[in-house]
Amino acid sequence: SEGDQRRSYVQLRLDNPTVWVAAVSGGIPNSLPTGSRVLFVCTANSARSQLAAAIWNQLSNTPATSAGTHPGPRIHPRAIAVAKRHGLRIHRNHPEPLEDVLHDNDLIVAVCDNAHEELSHALPRLHWSIPDPVPTNTSAAFERAYSDIDRRIHHLADLYAEAESAS
Repeated sequence: SEGDQRRSYVQLRLDNPTVWVAAVSGGIPNSLPTGSRVLFVCTANSARSQLAAAIWNQLSNTPATSAGTHPGPRIHPRAIAVAKRHGLRIHRNHPEPLEDVLHDNDLIVAVCDNAHEELSHALPRLHWSIPDPVPTNTSAAFERAYSDIDRRIHHLADLYAEAESAS
């Protein structure tokens, strides 16, 4: 965990066809929470959550936005650059605090450990443990974060569409 360094998070390798089939046949689409909007949350709202909302908004008709538990002063320039390289636009000019953005019916996706660990346990959400590219501050680190987020969002968008059509 980037947060308290005591927790460990595991993730399914959904790029492995066997794992994907097992996950889908295990009923994940029917248990996925849905909302009228997807809210991606990270600590500073300067990179991962911004990229996630931009990717989601390109793929889905369900709107997405992003927020931070402790918003930074600006969106990181390398996040803007990687978004542009992939044909995405980040729609905000500055990071937003979670309390100003959160709606009751949002599907919340915490894209970092710190945000996940800070959010109330009563607040239902998905958690993606994506390493923060900001401390490394290289184009390669931001590209890795983008690739990880993009892969996960494509899977989530497929599951989300299935869950919505089943309800």
